[in-house]
Amino acid sequence: MMRGASRRTVLTAVAAATAMAPLAGMAGGTATLAVFQADETVAQDLAARWPARMAIDGDRVRFARRVFGELRPGRVVGLTRYADYLLLADAAREHGYRVMLGKPPRESLVVWTASLPGRRAMRIGS
Repeated sequence: MMRGASRRTVLTAVAAATAMAPLAGMAGGTATLAVFQADETVAQDLAARWPARMAIDGDRVRFARRVFGELRPGRVVGLTRYADYLLLADAAREHGYRVMLGKPPRESLVVWTASLPGRRAMRIGS
């Protein structure tokens, strides 16, 4: 089901993307992976800024195990619904990541990051 984005969601997402844009070119051992809601247009547009990105689909627990257990990127940027943030953030912590929520959930999407120890945490929003 496609959901239309409100003006507030779009503006919040644009502000978050602008803050995160410097990380778009990272590669190698410092890779950043964007994970996003496949059925949210705003999330798709923002995730397109990263060369490494994965749409959240199927079983969320298996998805989290794959991202944090198998792929283990240095940083994960999430553009997800709050419920998916809660599950993915918990899985990230179990795999040793530090998680930061960028904005409190007011609309349908939240922006968050998960970083491995030794990586500087990325602050999103205020």
